[in-house]
Amino acid sequence: MDRRVWILTIAAFVVGTVELVIAGIIEMIAQDLQVSVAAAGQLVTVYSLVFAFGSPVIIALTANIERRRLLMIAMWVFFAGNILSIVSPNFTILLISRVVLAASCSVIIILSITLAASIVSPALKGRAIGIIFMGLSAALMLGVPLGTWIGDRWGWRMTFVLIAMLTLIVALCVQRFLPKAPPQPSVSLRTQLGTLKSSKILSAHLISILQMTGQFTIYAYITPYLQKTMGLSAPLISLVLLVYGLAGIAGGWIGGWSADRLGPRRTIILTLVLHAAAILLLPYAASNMLSLLLVVAVWCTFNMAPSPAIQSYLIETAPESADIQLGFNTSSLHIGVALGSIVGGLIVSQYGISVNPAAGGVIILLSILSALYSMTRKEKNDAVEAGHLK
Repeated sequence: MDRRVWILTIAAFVVGTVELVIAGIIEMIAQDLQVSVAAAGQLVTVYSLVFAFGSPVIIALTANIERRRLLMIAMWVFFAGNILSIVSPNFTILLISRVVLAASCSVIIILSITLAASIVSPALKGRAIGIIFMGLSAALMLGVPLGTWIGDRWGWRMTFVLIAMLTLIVALCVQRFLPKAPPQPSVSLRTQLGTLKSSKILSAHLISILQMTGQFTIYAYITPYLQKTMGLSAPLISLVLLVYGLAGIAGGWIGGWSADRLGPRRTIILTLVLHAAAILLLPYAASNMLSLLLVVAVWCTFNMAPSPAIQSYLIETAPESADIQLGFNTSSLHIGVALGSIVGGLIVSQYGISVNPAAGGVIILLSILSALYSMTRKEKNDAVEAGHLK
């Protein structure tokens, strides 16, 4: 594979790390900035909402800018967002830094995917995009244990120092090795939204929203949950999160393999059932470390496994608007992350953190109902309902 694709993959890994790293240092941030854990959890919510709704708008507004130049601008803005996080004197400034980071990260991720596809031969395009998503998966899964480990030793701000340093290195590599790329024709927001007229397509995106809502009802608060239920120290929590991260990387591969072998529909249902079951079993696994690690491994494996199958299902169902549907599915995932952080925070405030796994598991069960609804809709009019690009 072209080394420039690997540079973009590293860029996706670095910027993707900043999204969920908050989950591992949420307790430290809450204590340092004197806010509740539930309030600190909204740092994930704000980030995900900006990413979900801001990326289509920003990309549309910057359609006329040369792509490498836009990527460099986004990386410098991302660097500035990390600096703002490092020096944040209070929670409000840190919240603002999350807005800056989310807006710039969304542009970097989208450009990394499109540039990777443009610099390789058509025969390697799918593989290049897959490698970018591998970097993203590694970032989302390994960023939390990395942030927890660094925060425990040197303080939560040092996590953003490391990310800022890596951003500088990647930005220099992008400037040196990536070619210029002309602006790409943009699709208007109205046209994009028009593809959601199909109830089959809309309910397919709802699968991702509900799954991630259930997931982040507990995962956004996983560190305080493990501290309260098992009294784990920071090093042991880092170990749990590392197992979680490694399982997540494997889960993405398993989901793709299963979608090819069993078909996306069967894979979606099977993996969602296993995901819900693992979260619902979490309180019972907290009795000892071995059972906890086993359930956590199953949990993250089948947290990541549905996504490739859902994306395959969208491509199969709406081939004429596949690129747009994959973009919307990314937004759906982030909407779910935001909603899960909100729901989880409300539960922590009102009922206590021990209730979060049960609530998360039930919400994921609702995603199965959405999947069944989508899969039982008639397909003969899908192409018309999904909307054609003009």
